[in-house]
Amino acid sequence: MARIGILTCSNCTQDTNCASVVCLGDMRKRRGLFERYSNENQLDLIGIISCSGCPTLAAPEKILKRVNALAGYKLDALHFSYCMTALCPFIKKYEKVILENYSELTIIHGTHTPGDKKVFQEKVKELLCPTVYTPQDMNDVIKRRLKTKKDISEKEPTL
Repeated sequence: MARIGILTCSNCTQDTNCASVVCLGDMRKRRGLFERYSNENQLDLIGIISCSGCPTLAAPEKILKRVNALAGYKLDALHFSYCMTALCPFIKKYEKVILENYSELTIIHGTHTPGDKKVFQEKVKELLCPTVYTPQDMNDVIKRRLKTKKDISEKEPTL
């Protein structure tokens, strides 16, 4: 049995209303970065945590407050969610600090099947700093129906 945890981006989970549905679905179906676990090997999701927010350049150890909540339960692997791998400027520092404190822990960069990071970043930017009027959330990104100002202007007829 593999005992795993998932670390998500707090901006994505809190500000875009992402409930980690795609991450969890791919975990259950062994898709994306969960393909590494055989179907015979039971997955035990110990927990999902979001990052602790910007640690500043001085305190990447801030992430340990969150990781400690999972690591005490014999965690084998910690998956950095796709949003972390695509968006987080501190991910390398987080990984270093976590492994310094939990050397037996395996860090996996990703959860669900990755898409184009640049497109994902543009769509998340639209969620965080909207330029369109219709309220949108992470479900619109995942289901590929999110509209940006660029998408709308491309559909307008030219005279």
